[in-house]
Order: sequence, then C-alpha cells, then structure tokens
Amino acid sequence: MTELPFPEIADPVAELVSFAGPVDLVRRGLPLPTTPGVYVVACRDCVAHIGTSGNLRTRVRTLAALGTHRGSSEVLCAAHCTRSSPKVWWYPVALSEAKVVEHTLKQRYGEPPWPREAYAACVNGAQLRDDLVTAAGSESWEAGFVEAVFAIGEKLGLLFQPRFDSIWQSLGIPPGPWERL
Repeated sequence: MTELPFPEIADPVAELVSFAGPVDLVRRGLPLPTTPGVYVVACRDCVAHIGTSGNLRTRVRTLAALGTHRGSSEVLCAAHCTRSSPKVWWYPVALSEAKVVEHTLKQRYGEPPWPREAYAACVNGAQLRDDLVTAAGSESWEAGFVEAVFAIGEKLGLLFQPRFDSIWQSLGIPPGPWERL
C-alpha cells in the first residue's frame, strides 16, 4: 500500500488500501490506466480533489491541462498555497464502485479541499484568484478576466496567456504541470 494523503483512518474502507500512486500530476505520460476508477489529487497535506471517471488517464490529464474540469481551480490553488506539486493516487474499479468510494471519502472527511481548517481559502480557488487580482491591480482588465475565469471554474489555462506573464512573475507560478503552459 502507498501512503495516502488522508488523516489517520482508524477503520479504513477496503478500497483505500488498494490505491496506486502517488505520481506527479502531468499533462503527458500519466501512468494511470484508461479504465474507470476513482482518483485523489493532493498537494502536500492538502487533499485538493477527489473524482471518478470512466477513463482515469484522460480525466486526470484534463485536470492537469487546466481544461474543462471543475476541480482545476482547487488543485491549482492548493499548489499555490502549499507551494507543492500535486500528486495523484488512483484506484481502477467499475464506475459504480468508484462513486461509492468517492462518496465514502467525502462523507468521512467532507468535500475537498481538506483539511478545511487549513485550506478553506482554496475552495473554488478563492485564495489564488484573490492573489492574482491583487497582483494585477483590482481595477485592471486582467483582474476582471481572472475573476471571470474563476467564476466559470474551468479553462484556467486561459490565465497563462502572455498578457499575464508579469502577474505570474510577481506572484510565482504554482508548482505543477502548468509551469510550462
């Protein structure tokens, strides 16, 4: 068993001991299978996202590319707040079972990011959004664009256009696959 980024579990569900990983979150070369399953993304001690998919590799790659994935804002924000690259754990299982595992984890700990006491500011990427708006200047076009992208909650890769280079230089790009977008 690989150590998972969960708080101590007195009575772990059987599925948790079967997770594979961790591996770095990357856009290409993910060793995840193309089968259904459940996955967990964490940055150091912050569990940023738990999801299920009919194709683990494709879904996690979409998250890494900051594409149409609702978990991207929280994972990117967790990387920003922890200054740590995201890691991925996965468990290949039928999609119906994957949803049960996901539900079990979320019932036990709550909706990510968690622990909430430490990472409540990462819900919907709020801390990163606020830091980007401040770095851009709250009345700037860029600040409005940042707020719009975070309000939509997907396609965060739009924030890595050349127009934002100076903002990222002042703030620092979060560790992870987007360092080279």
